[in-house]
Amino acid sequence: PPYQHLELAEPVEVEVFLQRLTDSVCSESFRFTYLPKDHDPYGIEAKRRKKPPGYMDHFAPLPVA
Repeated sequence: PPYQHLELAEPVEVEVFLQRLTDSVCSESFRFTYLPKDHDPYGIEAKRRKKPPGYMDHFAPLPVA
């Protein structure tokens, strides 16, 4: 689930558990750590934003005479 504040300055540790709606039975909780966004321009988010290559990008240009 998303954390209440999206811009984290440091890691935040929370406890997560599942709760069944029908009878409110809960699972055992476990620790989960939300990490701040990595502003690395070459990280995974930059790769996700990068436009995929088109059909013609797979062909090498012809040599100029």
